[in-house]
Amino acid sequence: MKIIHTSDWHLGQIFNEYDRTPEHAAFFERLTSIIAKEKPDALIVSGDIYHNSTPSSSTQKLYTDAILEMKKACKEMTVIITAGNHDSPSRLEIDRNLWDYMGVKVIGSVSRREGMPDLEKHIIAIPSSDGGTAGYVIALPHIYRQNYPAVQEEDLSDRQEESRPDTDGGSGPVTHRQKAFYKSLLERVSERNPDNLPVVMMAHLAVSGCDISGHEEPIGGMEYTSLDTFPKGYDYLALGHIHHPQTLKNGSLSGKDGTYDSSVARYCGSPVAVSFDEDYTHSVSLVEISGPGRDGRKTVTVRPVEIPQDIPMKTIPGNPVPFESALEALGDFPDETEAYIRLNVSIKDYLPQNASARAVEAARFKKCRYCCMKVTRETAFGSESRPLLSVEEIRTASPVDMAGLYYRQRFGTDLEPEMKSMLEEVAAEESKDREEKR
Repeated sequence: MKIIHTSDWHLGQIFNEYDRTPEHAAFFERLTSIIAKEKPDALIVSGDIYHNSTPSSSTQKLYTDAILEMKKACKEMTVIITAGNHDSPSRLEIDRNLWDYMGVKVIGSVSRREGMPDLEKHIIAIPSSDGGTAGYVIALPHIYRQNYPAVQEEDLSDRQEESRPDTDGGSGPVTHRQKAFYKSLLERVSERNPDNLPVVMMAHLAVSGCDISGHEEPIGGMEYTSLDTFPKGYDYLALGHIHHPQTLKNGSLSGKDGTYDSSVARYCGSPVAVSFDEDYTHSVSLVEISGPGRDGRKTVTVRPVEIPQDIPMKTIPGNPVPFESALEALGDFPDETEAYIRLNVSIKDYLPQNASARAVEAARFKKCRYCCMKVTRETAFGSESRPLLSVEEIRTASPVDMAGLYYRQRFGTDLEPEMKSMLEEVAAEESKDREEKR
């Protein structure tokens, strides 16, 4: 069985006020060409179709038009799309029945029948060119770990015990339900798969030990799932959520061509860079699952297909330098080269008050797009760079003072007078509303 694995499209992203629709449209043209050439049995998209849960009508049209063009390029191909944490499950599934007529399977959420999860919704048989079955895909959208449904009546009581510690790969009720859910799906597939055909499982989550380069750690930390939580039974685990493409060590490397003994878990990565820190090659993954051989084993071959970045993200210069030197580097950047630009600035105290305005002016007649600065302090970590406040100081500080402190630490300069004035006006209005409600 041959599949193309992609995820994390983030359609509709507005990057530092720049609309990225042309870049996403160019990606779709490339993906359609890859599909036309490779003629895969399935295209699987492992979540984060959109950048936010309320995409514009034009962004949704870009998505639907692209899927239709991909189906034209390979009519026999099954398309399977699952929701990620950035997507609205209900919005993605709203025209699910209509898509089904086109051979496009859309899975936004876990549904229930008579109080129990509808497992059949997630099991998709992939037709082969000879009219048979090429393999099976278990399509799972993003599910928060605490929201995995119980698949057995006795597991329902676990809801009462969720205050117990439940670490990655542990034996608490959350992990138990998650593992039981995966196991039930794999057992269902095994029952209808006597010929040991390829089995692909999709998931949108962070696996413990993966390389999260390019991701900004969310407040409270990233939620991780141990790879051991997935029971044996799949040949390829098609992961989404992490933007850095990588094959996880769940199989032994058996060749320089990227051929592995199953089972293999892989993040295909984002095809279009979402942030400046995604400074690595972006791609989609072409995956072929062969076998079983005489020994009953199958092999998985993974070949990344690079997606060129039409407007690359550049941080200049390579190392942090004083603001005036960074501004000079921006001035030297080729006038006709398209790129998103982040200045790499080092400071001892603060940036000049008009730093951003000067950077915008320096890029005015160039094709590059100035976005922001990456500010590094030359002083050692301490009270000067990160003043520590007592609980009492935090309680007594005004919202504007706290905003000013954050802004200074984040951007290395004080709030501009106009911005401070607006914040003070908002704070005064909010305080007045509170008094009136009393």
